[in-house]
Amino acid sequence: MKDSPHNVKLGDDSQYPIKGEGEVIYLLESAKRMKMQKVLYVPGLKKNLLSISALEEKGFWVAFVDGQVLMWSKGKNFESAVIIGLQEGGLYKLKGKAEQALVHSIISPSEIWHRRLAHIHYKSLPVVSKVVNGLPELKDKGSVCKGCAKGKNVKNPFPGSDSRTKGILDIIHSDVCGPMTTSSLRGYVYYVIFIDDYSIKCWIYFLKSKDEVLSKFKEFKAMIEKHSDKFIKTLRSDNGGEFTSNEFSEI
Repeated sequence: MKDSPHNVKLGDDSQYPIKGEGEVIYLLESAKRMKMQKVLYVPGLKKNLLSISALEEKGFWVAFVDGQVLMWSKGKNFESAVIIGLQEGGLYKLKGKAEQALVHSIISPSEIWHRRLAHIHYKSLPVVSKVVNGLPELKDKGSVCKGCAKGKNVKNPFPGSDSRTKGILDIIHSDVCGPMTTSSLRGYVYYVIFIDDYSIKCWIYFLKSKDEVLSKFKEFKAMIEKHSDKFIKTLRSDNGGEFTSNEFSEI
C-alpha cells in the first residue's frame, strides 16, 4: 500500500485524506472472484464505496435491473453478466466478502531511525542526521513512542504486610492458570497450583476444565493434612469463580 497526497470529497463537501492505495480480491456470493486494483484506503469513511465510473474505465458494463447490480466485460454479451450487488434500503450493496487484501504499513523514516538508534529522543534526530553521513533528513515528529512510554512507567510497590506464618499449612495460596493454547497429550488445558506460605512448597494438579478445581483441592487437602498431621487454616486465592462457590465455602 502506497501513500497518497489526495483526498476523497463527499456530497456534503467534507474531505477525507487518502492514506494508501492497494489491491483487494473480493469473493462474490456467486463464488466468482473480483480483483480490484488501486483501491483507496480512507480511514475517515465508515462504509466501503465502489465507484461505477471506475468500473467503466476498467472495461466493464454496469446495469441496475430489478434491484440487482449486473456487471460484464465490454465486448461480451449480456448473458455473461454476473450479479455483484443487491438493493437494500434504497442503496445498492456489494454482496460477498473481501478474500484478500495486499497491504503493508507505512513507517516514517524518523520513527525507523528512532528505533534503530536505541530509541533516541525525537528532538535529537535532526541533529544526528546532519552530523552522520548516510542518514536521510530526519525531523522531530513531536509524537510519543509507545515503547518509550511503557519502558518509563513505574509500577507502584505492593503494600507491606506484618503478618507472618509460623508453621506449615497456616496459609495456602492457590490460583488457576489456563486455558492453554495447546492441550497436553491427555487433554489437559488448565492447572491449579497450591503453595504453602511457610515452606514455599508447591503442588500442581492438571485440569481438563475449571470445574475440577474443587475435587483437586479436596484431594490435595486430604493428602497434605494426612501427611503433616495438621489442618489447613487459610486458603488464599484471587476470589475467582472457581473458589467462591457454595461447595468451596462448606469445606
